[in-house]
Amino acid sequence: MKIKEALRSACTPPEPRNKDKFIRSIRYPKLSYSEFILSQICYIRKRVWLFSAAVLLIVIGAVYMIPQNEKYLVWIISTLIPFLALMTAMEISRSDMFGMSEIEAGCRYSLPQLIGARMIILGVCNFAVISAIAVILGFFSPLGMMKAALYILTPYITVNGISLVVLDKVTGLECVYMNVAAALGVSLTGIFLLGGVLLDTRFVNTLCTMLCAGGVIVIMIQIRKIMNGRDECYGINH
Repeated sequence: MKIKEALRSACTPPEPRNKDKFIRSIRYPKLSYSEFILSQICYIRKRVWLFSAAVLLIVIGAVYMIPQNEKYLVWIISTLIPFLALMTAMEISRSDMFGMSEIEAGCRYSLPQLIGARMIILGVCNFAVISAIAVILGFFSPLGMMKAALYILTPYITVNGISLVVLDKVTGLECVYMNVAAALGVSLTGIFLLGGVLLDTRFVNTLCTMLCAGGVIVIMIQIRKIMNGRDECYGINH
């Protein structure tokens, strides 16, 4: 015991002097969280921006080329909107797909913050695209702006909710396949429902409202998991 105490006393480092002053004197690049979010724009693949622009251009072309009938306009647009959500899911899962999740989880701005930043950027971009589509349909379709927004938001929110749940449970290529299947499934279901096949408008409106509300709840739950930085979430330390 005496030997252990002697070793402990001999190996105990002295109390640091002027520790706080020394730490404040260290020069390192300082980056606010808002600057960090803006810096992530450069790391989002160009294909994502090009796809968003293509969707908007297709909608603009559709309102001029297709007769002003709500069924055909919504049919065209509802087949594309789920893939905006799919592109978002693919971007926020890139770290896990390329085996970088453990490294990024240990950075100053960790993986949950990285995912959150990219979700904010892509969410703002997609919201702008969907808002523009709703405004366009409000002018060129008998739907009206509010109903158009409901029909467009439903597949987007639904796919986002499904994708975030899949990303929470599955990793690797299996995650990609499941997200693609979810986008295709919602797109085809939108054609069936919004095309008015065997369903009246009131039922479709009620169903869309319920799906939007449920999707928002699921998305908020999954975002909370991301922001809490759970180790088992989104490929972190798998």
